[in-house]
Amino acid sequence: METVIPAIIVITLLLLATFVISEQSLTAQEAVSESWQEMQERVEERTRTALSPVEAETREAGAKVEITLQNDGDTKLADFDQWDVILQYNNGNVQWYPFSTQEASGKWTVVGIYLDASEVSGEVYDPGILNPGEEILLRVLVSPSVGSPTTNLATIATPNGITASTVFTR
Repeated sequence: METVIPAIIVITLLLLATFVISEQSLTAQEAVSESWQEMQERVEERTRTALSPVEAETREAGAKVEITLQNDGDTKLADFDQWDVILQYNNGNVQWYPFSTQEASGKWTVVGIYLDASEVSGEVYDPGILNPGEEILLRVLVSPSVGSPTTNLATIATPNGITASTVFTR
């Protein structure tokens, strides 16, 4: 009889430890499942996103670089302040430019979003959002100016990791 009480205590402790370990295991599996779903959503968004360069050129003696891109995917693009614009020009100097809502030296801005940037036909719906099929015109005010004659590279990256690169000359 004196061994029954310690045996009950030991069995109770073993059951309690088993329940705690099981709960922790289920919680960990739930966290892994949620992160897997989030990863799948990001991958699906990336596969539905496509951005292609239409045109890139320099203006005002190389002080401005204008880049036109088209949204060829099925995803609406916005949050331009989270986009990256990187230019490689003047003998390989690589420069990242931050976004600005106003034109400023050393920054890039969105000039406009168009159905067709070459005809400057404006957006029909969702102002400020680059919908599928629309084109966006970006302007970068570079410092120092793009030298002549040079072949240069512009790379634009969206927040979900889609990039578009184009070559421009001066």
